[in-house]
Amino acid sequence: MAPADRPPAPALAGHALSFYWAHPESGTRFAGYGEALRFEARSPRELRDLFSVLTAPDAVEWLDGPASARDRPPGPFFGAVAFDPDEPLGPEWAGFAAARWAAPRIVVFSTAGRRAVAAFGDQAGRDLDLAVRELSIPAAAAPVPRVQAAAPNGARTAWGELVSAALARIERNELSKVVLARTVDVRGELPFPEQELLAALEARHPTCRTFFLRGEGGSSFAGATPETLCRLEGRDLATDALAGSARLAEAQALLDRPKELREHAWVVEHVLAALRSIAERVEAADGPEVRKLADVAHLYTPIHARLREGKGLADVVEMLHPTPAVGGVPSLAAMRFISEEEKLGRGLYAGIVGLCGPLRADLAVALRCALLRGPSARLYVGAGIVAGSTAEGEWAETELKAQALLSALGVTG
Repeated sequence: MAPADRPPAPALAGHALSFYWAHPESGTRFAGYGEALRFEARSPRELRDLFSVLTAPDAVEWLDGPASARDRPPGPFFGAVAFDPDEPLGPEWAGFAAARWAAPRIVVFSTAGRRAVAAFGDQAGRDLDLAVRELSIPAAAAPVPRVQAAAPNGARTAWGELVSAALARIERNELSKVVLARTVDVRGELPFPEQELLAALEARHPTCRTFFLRGEGGSSFAGATPETLCRLEGRDLATDALAGSARLAEAQALLDRPKELREHAWVVEHVLAALRSIAERVEAADGPEVRKLADVAHLYTPIHARLREGKGLADVVEMLHPTPAVGGVPSLAAMRFISEEEKLGRGLYAGIVGLCGPLRADLAVALRCALLRGPSARLYVGAGIVAGSTAEGEWAETELKAQALLSALGVTG
C-alpha cells in the first residue's frame, strides 16, 4: 500500500478508467479500470435479481493482500440506474444503459490515506503486477481547455411555461410537489481531461461524492452529488433526506422558511414510510439541520435503519428510488408529469450511481452532473416546485446548482 495523493490515471495496465468514486471527507476513493464482467437489467424484476446477485455473500473474490482486505470500500461492482428505468434512454445517452453494472479488471482504492490495488478476471495476476509497477510512475497533468457555457435557446421561456404548468396542477391539488430539471450546454476547445475534472470536483466539493462512469462511443457521465441514496453494511442502512435550498448567505434562514421546510418534510416522510416496510428499526433526527456545500445550502436529515432478516439492497432500491427529492409528491402523479411535460430525457440524471458488492453498498442520487462527449458537456440541474414557487426563483436555484460543475469544467464569469 502507498499514500493516495493523486487523481486517477486515465488508463492502467492497458485498461481505460471505467469508473471513479470519491468521498474526500471520509478519505474513500475507488478507481476501476476496464471490465471483467458486465450485467444489464431490462425490467424492474431483472433489476431486483441483479442487485440480489451482486450483493450475495459469495458474489466475487478479491485478489489483493490481507492488509488491504480490512479497508476495502463497498464493491467491486460499479454502475448506474436511470431516473426512470422503465423509460428508454434518449439518443443523447447513446453509450449507456438504463441499468448497467460491471466488475473492473483492476481497482485502485484507498481509505484513510492509504492506497491498495486489486484485480479481477482471467488475467488478474498479470494486471495486478502491471498496475503496481505503473502506479509508481508520476502522472503528467493535462491542459484544462477554455470553455463556454449557455442554456439552450429558448430555455428560459420553456422553463417558465413548465413551472406554470406544474403550479396549475398544484393549485388543482393534483400535485403537492414536482421536481423539474433543465440543462446547460458547455463547449470546450478540447475534450475535457478526466483527471483534472475529477481532481477539481473533489477539491471544490469534499463533502460530496465525486463520480465518473464511462459509457461507450466516447461518452462519459460525471458529477459531484450531495445526496446519498443508501450506505449498506450487512443489514445496517444509512441514508438521508436532502431537500430545500438557499444561497449560502441565506443558509440559516432555511430553518424558518415554511416552503422549504414543507418540501423537506415530504422527503423525510417518504423515506421513513418506505423503510418501515422493510426494516425492523428506523431512526431519524428530530428535525433538519443546514448542510452547506460550496455554492448552495440544503436542509438535511440523517436517517438510519436496521433491515429485517432477508431484506437487502434490492428491497432498499425498490422502496426508495426515486425519492420526492428528485421526483415529487404524490410520487406516481409527479413521475407522470415529468414524463409527459418535461421533455428532457433525464437518462442517468437523478438516477442511481455507485458501488455494491457482498453485503455492502454505497449508492448516491446522480445530481450536479454532466453528460460528456468529446469537447461538449450537457449539465443537468433541477429544483422542487411547490405552492409559492416562482419560475424566476427556481431558475436562480438551478443556476446556483450548476456552479458545482461549471467551475470544475473551467467556466468562469
